[in-house]
Order: sequence, then C-alpha cells, then structure tokens
Amino acid sequence: MNIKMNEEQRELFRHAILMQLEAAAPASLPLSTLRRGVRLAGHRVVEDEILKELWYLEEKNFVRQEVKALSNGVRRFHIAAVGRDYLESEGLS
Repeated sequence: MNIKMNEEQRELFRHAILMQLEAAAPASLPLSTLRRGVRLAGHRVVEDEILKELWYLEEKNFVRQEVKALSNGVRRFHIAAVGRDYLESEGLS
C-alpha cells in the first residue's frame, strides 16, 4: 500500500527502523526482517518505501549498508554511531 506519509508519520517510521537496527546491534538485519518489524510497529508500507528511507538514513550516516561479497543482491543494514546517538538524544534508546 503506497499511502503518502505526513512528516510525523515519516519520523515515526524512521524511528521504527532505527530502533530495530539498534536492538539487533552489533548484528545487521536483512530487508525482509526490517519489513516485518515496521509492519508490526503499525506501518503499512511496501519494500520500495523502506528502501527509500534506508537510503535517506544512510545518506545522513544513521545506518550503514553491507553488501555480501558472494551475493551482491543480499543487502543487510546496521545502525551507525550517528543513529545510536540520535536515538539516545530522543530518549528512544
């Protein structure tokens, strides 16, 4: 379902992604696990919307993407120090 999010919904969506990644740290998570997590958090989004937000968070240095050497199509995501610091500053850590 591709419903346009308002600014508050988008912020909550980004929080859900970052909190999942923090809970998994120092491990990384595949996109499929992130998708299930944000859906459990109440966000009805498609994979492309999750990727769009992950790319945004990566550009802001909140997350890092890991591409497997043997399988370029297998992507996993880690929370970066900036992302952990942000969650802590918001009282979400």
